[in-house]
Amino acid sequence: MVFSCIDIGGTNTVIGVGNDEFSIVEKTDSDTFLQDIRSSLEDILADTGHGLDEMKSIAFAAAGPIDRERGTFHPPNLPVDTVQLRAPFKDTGADIHILNDCNSAVLGEYVYGEDSAEDLVYLTISTGIGAGIMVDGSLVEGSKGNFGEVGHIAVDTKGHRCGCGGTDHWEAYCSGANLPDMAEHLFGYSFSDARELFDAFYAGDARAEKVVAEMQTYNARGIANLVNIFDPDVIAMGGGVALNHHSIIVDGLQDRIREESVNGVPEIRLCSLREKAVIHGLRSICNGHDPR
Repeated sequence: MVFSCIDIGGTNTVIGVGNDEFSIVEKTDSDTFLQDIRSSLEDILADTGHGLDEMKSIAFAAAGPIDRERGTFHPPNLPVDTVQLRAPFKDTGADIHILNDCNSAVLGEYVYGEDSAEDLVYLTISTGIGAGIMVDGSLVEGSKGNFGEVGHIAVDTKGHRCGCGGTDHWEAYCSGANLPDMAEHLFGYSFSDARELFDAFYAGDARAEKVVAEMQTYNARGIANLVNIFDPDVIAMGGGVALNHHSIIVDGLQDRIREESVNGVPEIRLCSLREKAVIHGLRSICNGHDPR
């Protein structure tokens, strides 16, 4: 059974092609890939010796709101409003699956990773913030598949604007895209991007240390909300910010959350599949592992 798994991120798209296992995994620019997703996939398949006519399943994970009924998603960080995922492949006979990227990630970790707890939260802190939730071994997706937009939980009352238009959202304070804005809004400090901020922190810059401490407070507050709502056994953290700066993001979280949460503190650790969690979640769907 040949399948294709396509993880569409805000910057890069990861494509896996295989038969049970992946035989090839490639990364490409998302903006380029989405200009003609059928041709883009055909070009990658040409290198594997497979064609679209062999595809039993094509599974998409999208970093943005999806509409599974229409087969579309709305990328928040790309210069296009709506992307049609199902229509370009309707003549292939392949089963088309469309998931939110965090929902796919928690499936990947549950099926193929080390975090097979029945009550599992996958939390990504990257360009944005989102979560995938397993409750009693079942994936929670919501009515349209967009469950887990936890980055838009309010974590303060300072009036800081989020990219979605709301105010004081967790994502507005702690995501990689918004950390420099938070630093300027709250403290008047100027950093060109999150990388410059973290580099300054590691170099002992007192301004960066103050911003990171504030970020840690908001992260603890947001995660405590998840613990209070879902009472998970494990929180597995992924996303570029968490994976690349785990000593800042993950270390010490359990003690901080203990002060904020009324529930017991779960085990909190990095996602064992690291940046491959999303694409392995799609692989699980294509291989029939579907706990939805």
